[in-house]
Amino acid sequence: MHPKNVYRNGISFSQLAKEYPSFAKCLKAGGSINFQDPESIRQLAKALLKRDFNLEIELPEDRLCPAIPNRLNYILWIADLLTDTHECNPTPTPPSSPPRVTGVDIGTGASAIYPLLGCASFPHWHLIVTEIDTTSISHASKNIAENSLEKRITIVDASSSASILPTAEITASPSPIDFTMCNPPFYSSVNDMLASAKLKSVPPLSACTGTTTEMVTEGGEVAFVTRMVDESLILREKVRWYTSMLGKLSSVEKVVDKLRECGVANYVVGEFVQGVGKTKRWAVGWSFGDRRAGDHISRQPTAHSLRSHLPFPTTFRIELPTDAALPTFLPRVEALVKASCTDFPTDNFVWNSIRLPCFATMYGVVENLYSNGNGETSGNTWSRAARRRRKKATVTESGDMAEENVEPKFGFAVGIFIGASGRGNTPGASAKDHDASASRKHEAKEGSKEEDKDTSGETDAWDHDFISLPASSVEVESSKGSFVLVRRTRGVDQVVWESFCGMLRRKIVEGLPKLKN
Repeated sequence: MHPKNVYRNGISFSQLAKEYPSFAKCLKAGGSINFQDPESIRQLAKALLKRDFNLEIELPEDRLCPAIPNRLNYILWIADLLTDTHECNPTPTPPSSPPRVTGVDIGTGASAIYPLLGCASFPHWHLIVTEIDTTSISHASKNIAENSLEKRITIVDASSSASILPTAEITASPSPIDFTMCNPPFYSSVNDMLASAKLKSVPPLSACTGTTTEMVTEGGEVAFVTRMVDESLILREKVRWYTSMLGKLSSVEKVVDKLRECGVANYVVGEFVQGVGKTKRWAVGWSFGDRRAGDHISRQPTAHSLRSHLPFPTTFRIELPTDAALPTFLPRVEALVKASCTDFPTDNFVWNSIRLPCFATMYGVVENLYSNGNGETSGNTWSRAARRRRKKATVTESGDMAEENVEPKFGFAVGIFIGASGRGNTPGASAKDHDASASRKHEAKEGSKEEDKDTSGETDAWDHDFISLPASSVEVESSKGSFVLVRRTRGVDQVVWESFCGMLRRKIVEGLPKLKN
């Protein structure tokens, strides 16, 4: 479960029953409930929403009853995705109030669970929600009104729309929509749904009260999401991140294949676990912008079959010596890293101890952040080829410098982390566990000049240093387990990113021996 999910340590049904008499009626001897009883799971959902989010909700008997922990996982993953890819201010001072976030929920259902959870969890969120079923629209409207959220949640009747995405509302927005979300119907037909149930070795953990409209669509969830991809190719950057949950592991591969076929290289894959490994769901998100998410958000699944379908890593780790005293060593490391990051033309490079957004969602290690910095460049400005171009820059007859071709922006962040020993199980990319090379070939920018790839023998180190983020245990007496973490925060050119990591690693590794003397 997500580290911020309030249900990650389980739910005490006995305690919940003491607080909510309606739920207490469903409690069995031993403090459990019958998950095959629709009324029990409805009362559970209502009690959890009231206790943990102060939400009043009515759930009709003939519509899906949402599993709250799973829905919350999706909401929190999207929140992390937005935070992690937010444009970093050169001086990363937290704003007095978070900027407004506008999202779209496709097929909100009778419960309107996603917009309700989103608005209850994040006061700055606003949602546009679509629905094609008139009964569900009626119930969703009542639930929204019951919680006085009419000004933050807008319902769109999509029953007569030929598109999945609310194109009119998205294009009419004065600024880009921050995200879309969707929990599409799993099955391609009623027969498909029945066949899937027969294949399961055990009965479902909870009763299903959903209608055919909520659970079945022509072509199943893959066809539904691929249609969404096609529509996004027209809207493009009018939405920062398009996302959808998926109920089948095989669907993830097919959706990623579709994105790659369409030339969409900036995508993320999430994985949500409900309970102790009992239920898994996945999410795929994609963007036409150049802001890049960290591996802990974009490369979450551990399934062997998804190795080649995960995006190329955006996190690079450089180990620090284990035999140096931290009080004197870390300031020297900081000076070395800062010097390495300013030894080439950089825009708005800033270094301080204020936590950058791109490190804030790394829950396993963020507490151990010593200091960090971020900046941007216009393409590769550090390679030998770039230095030669600057040296040979000509001067026009008027005395002005000749204009150079403007390269796409490349953004980076660098953090120094203290004594977080081991490599842990925090989601991230490992060349030993994931096929990074398979992702590399799908993201390499067409026309990238090989002369700009100044790797200087770092090819092998590149794959070995894309690893899982470390565990959160801290050893402050020495630098054991301390490391420098490099993040790709922006960019469309894979060659530039690889070259930057090779250059920075070489400068730091070559400079470290001098720091210990």
